[in-house]
Amino acid sequence: MNPAAVEHAYAIFHAATPVIRIHGIGGKRWKRNVAKGSRIGPWLQAKYDILNKAIWEARIPCLYLVAGGDGVIRYVGISRNRLKDRWRISPAHDAETMIRLPENQLFHSQCWKHIERECTQSSSHTYEVRCIDGTSLLPLLERLGPPLSAFAALRGDGEGIVAGVERWMCNNKGPKLVSWNVAMTGD
Repeated sequence: MNPAAVEHAYAIFHAATPVIRIHGIGGKRWKRNVAKGSRIGPWLQAKYDILNKAIWEARIPCLYLVAGGDGVIRYVGISRNRLKDRWRISPAHDAETMIRLPENQLFHSQCWKHIERECTQSSSHTYEVRCIDGTSLLPLLERLGPPLSAFAALRGDGEGIVAGVERWMCNNKGPKLVSWNVAMTGD
């Protein structure tokens, strides 16, 4: 793993806006009420706060990063529409009875199984999801220099910028960077 890549990834993380804080996982297991698929559950419930509702709901392509309370960036992803579409709050049903629960539940299809696994090892795990759009990201990439400054060629293409940075981070994965990105890293 390239130490400069880790340093650059953390610079991006710190420039991004905190949007969601997950500060507990547990409770009764829930499912989504859908016909089939791997995303139905059952899942553990989260205790969380939406820290910036405007950015969570903004309709703009963005890069989002998930770090644990230990500061390690575990996941990087993009949303082509809005972060709320990737980190959704779904109608929840009791996993056994399928009776509708009073509260909707937070969920992310790629991260949730990893969050649950870590939280079964220690209930004190916390996570923060941060977000940055391509227009806000570009000046930072230019300051960081090569190879990230090459994304300046995509000026005006916010989706292209965030997709390129996501791919770059996954290509530089390691113990301190994007260990949960199984689909993008082939692990």
